Amino acid sequence: MKYIIFPLIAFSLFSCNKKGALESQVVSPPLKSVTYKINCDDCFVWWRNEEGYSESLNHQNSEWEHSFNGRAGDPLEVGVMNSEGSLGYNSVSILLNDEVLQSSSSSCPITGAAFATDTLN
Repeated sequence: MKYIIFPLIAFSLFSCNKKGALESQVVSPPLKSVTYKINCDDCFVWWRNEEGYSESLNHQNSEWEHSFNGRAGDPLEVGVMNSEGSLGYNSVSILLNDEVLQSSSSSCPITGAAFATDTLN
């Protein structure tokens, strides 16, 4: 009987731990600073936000930018297109910790479409 009591006590002590053995060893990946920037006079901009959902705004210019903290595996995407009646070449950039990760420029002054995408490592 005494051989059964010791394992039972040991089991009860480990099961009372609020975090399991595996949970206490899991470390969250570090957050990384992501910034989307655009270069345009009057454009429609769309981007993937920190929750992974698409957002968009019309009639934006080069003052627009969006920043957030992301984790490895997060999809990144930003794009622009000339607003109706606007002409010109546009560009977009995805910055990781203030350094360009991806960028794209339009090749057509009519649509001005530029799009950049990546996955956060």
